[in-house]
Amino acid sequence: MLQAIRTRAGSFVVKLLFGLLILSFGVWGIGDIFRDRTPETVVAKIGSKVIEAQQLESELQPALERLNAQFGGKLDRVKAKKLGIIDSLVEELVARGLIDQEAKRLDLAVSDAVVRGAIMSNPNFKAANGAFDRERFVELLAANHMNENQYVERLKRDIPAADILHAVGVGAAAPSSMVAMLYRFAGEKRTADIVSLPYSGAQGIGIPSEAQLQEFYDKHKSVFRTPAYRSFTLASLSPKDLATAIKIPEARLKEAYQDRRAEFVLPERRQVQQILAPSEKVAKAAAAALAGGQDWKDVATKVAGQAPDTIDLGLVTKKELPAPLADTVFSLPVGKPSAPVKSPLGWHILRVVKVVPPSTQGFAEAKPKLEERLALREAADRIYKLGNHVDDAIAGGMKLEAAAQKFGLKVTTVAAADIAGTDPSGKPVLLPLATEPVIKLAFAMQKGETSPVHDTGDGAVYVVRTDKVVPPRTKSLAEVRAQVISQWQADERRTVLDKEASALAKAVGPGRTLKQAAAEKGFAAATSPPLSRAPGGDPGVPAVLLAKLFAAKKGEAVSASDATGAYVAEIETITWPQADAKAAAALTPAVEQGLKDDLSAEFSQALRVRFPVEIRHEVIDKLF
Repeated sequence: MLQAIRTRAGSFVVKLLFGLLILSFGVWGIGDIFRDRTPETVVAKIGSKVIEAQQLESELQPALERLNAQFGGKLDRVKAKKLGIIDSLVEELVARGLIDQEAKRLDLAVSDAVVRGAIMSNPNFKAANGAFDRERFVELLAANHMNENQYVERLKRDIPAADILHAVGVGAAAPSSMVAMLYRFAGEKRTADIVSLPYSGAQGIGIPSEAQLQEFYDKHKSVFRTPAYRSFTLASLSPKDLATAIKIPEARLKEAYQDRRAEFVLPERRQVQQILAPSEKVAKAAAAALAGGQDWKDVATKVAGQAPDTIDLGLVTKKELPAPLADTVFSLPVGKPSAPVKSPLGWHILRVVKVVPPSTQGFAEAKPKLEERLALREAADRIYKLGNHVDDAIAGGMKLEAAAQKFGLKVTTVAAADIAGTDPSGKPVLLPLATEPVIKLAFAMQKGETSPVHDTGDGAVYVVRTDKVVPPRTKSLAEVRAQVISQWQADERRTVLDKEASALAKAVGPGRTLKQAAAEKGFAAATSPPLSRAPGGDPGVPAVLLAKLFAAKKGEAVSASDATGAYVAEIETITWPQADAKAAAALTPAVEQGLKDDLSAEFSQALRVRFPVEIRHEVIDKLF
């Protein structure tokens, strides 16, 4: 998941080229969350343009929903922030804003005829016969919380931006000599004799003397240092705490249903099963097994090695699936396995079990959802007003516990937590709110200090009092004696085997192979299969060694080490793919896309000079 998200900054602009004309997905009720909640909701500025927290929220919620649907996880905004998802979304919004600013500067406009052509030619709006289907057009817009006028206005902004990006990359052409060189580079294979020396196998490592133990402890005192801790009391109240007691009148529910009827248009959903294989070879073997009549679950678990609980993806909409899988799933007939499809997660074979056609939920079906959301909104409004009273009470000298009791806030006491939100035993501290902002606040205050009322950005309020400040300290040798001995022994194992590996590599030379040198020392060398440059092709060859193997000459020995052991390897063979104009030409699109990425990155940096970018991390940290 992280590899798909954490890409270099320039690629955000490139991705924008493919995403500009796709429907955006809003979140109902976002305006209510941010309205009148905080005076500072600008998360970034691009020249004269601002990006509001509401815009980031509108991107974040659908992203979390899609990721949770795809991976079956419970990814919340706190985890999303730690994984860099929120930062990536901010960068995407900035990239989009830069292009919008440039389009405005160039005074680019789009005629109604061009907009109409873009709509009529969009494959998402076409019926099975290839003709524009107005009913489908309206349904898809409604499902994405948009009307026709809003979509037209979006296209009038996005088409000029897409034209700019196209102009930036249109001249990127890959010379045939470059493609041929890269084809040869990418297809290079190497074999090597490899000696593995796992640290766990080091023998003769005894107990350190008192002098050795003291010396090791003195050199590594920072390893045995405890973090700073805070004891604090938290008083909080969230909309969920109040919502269950709030009753929404039937008339108001019906009025809300009519106002937001478009939200309850459900797009087509399909129940999907998958076989997820780690390689194309395994995927083809799975496909052959299915063609031979084997059971789907048996093939998934026994041939592909897949966990049983990841086979059924449940009912999904097209937007909840990654693009390559979505197109395949929504073109499959029921019961027919697809050909293997590649995605960032691996190779998939997909099967549709059931199709649920598009529909509109009636009031009775929509009522529970409406009740919940209206109650949460009402609760958020009440809590906002309540927060002012709590603030006044604490400012007037009322103790935190008394204020919590008077205004109905929940009180949580934490005996000790470090800045990462873990207690002295290493377990995460459990709080009724997102942990990170509460912990930061507790660490920002002195002993006995009580904070003002803070707003989480989603309607909850909280107050923190720091009860005790525990500074970091270095544990005495007596406290960590067993740990110091263990680490000294581990360090000795690494030192011994790293020296052994280095000496073994140096012993290889003219007339003396690694196998011979290893045999003299009682080690065994194994010949690897043909290796490619990409890490992970052979789990027995760590990435740190693979990099050195592809930098070495034939017959040369290299050594490397990682967290588990030391390695020595000697290059046996180096082969390159035979000249194949057709295969090399297949690389051309990827090479040209790489050139476009570079051009787009340069263009993005130039736009940042023309339209200075300011990302307000303190606002993002506060609201997200």
